[in-house]
Amino acid sequence: MDNQLNDIVGIITGSLVLFSSIGLFALTLNTRYTHAISRVRDIYQEVKQSSGAEATKLSKELDIMVKRCHILKWSFGLLLCSGISSGLFLLGSIFSQFIGHSTDQALLLFVVFSVLFIFSSMIFLFIDVMASLKATMIHIEKIK
Repeated sequence: MDNQLNDIVGIITGSLVLFSSIGLFALTLNTRYTHAISRVRDIYQEVKQSSGAEATKLSKELDIMVKRCHILKWSFGLLLCSGISSGLFLLGSIFSQFIGHSTDQALLLFVVFSVLFIFSSMIFLFIDVMASLKATMIHIEKIK
């Protein structure tokens, strides 16, 4: 029983590192999303108060910022899927230790999906960074 408990503690410890990294990534995405939403609201107010070329420039920036919000939403959703997959891996590992029945293929599948979801979420984060740069370039009038 001690060996089984040590195995379970080892599985939990490794999984906690994964959950911690997912949590830090979620905090990063939440901060970026909150900032993007706040900026959308500010730009929208500026668009309503401006006219002519300034309104056109702000409208372009607003469009990109709204696109950023959608990208960040997808990134956060994929990260949530990674957390769920990691949780299923953790629960499956613990239960397989208790019942003594190994389900290595299913557990491997959960790990693969978790990594795939995290990787996809990071790609969306990179796309958001590029869109953020484009919105900044419009704001400082480097792109018209």
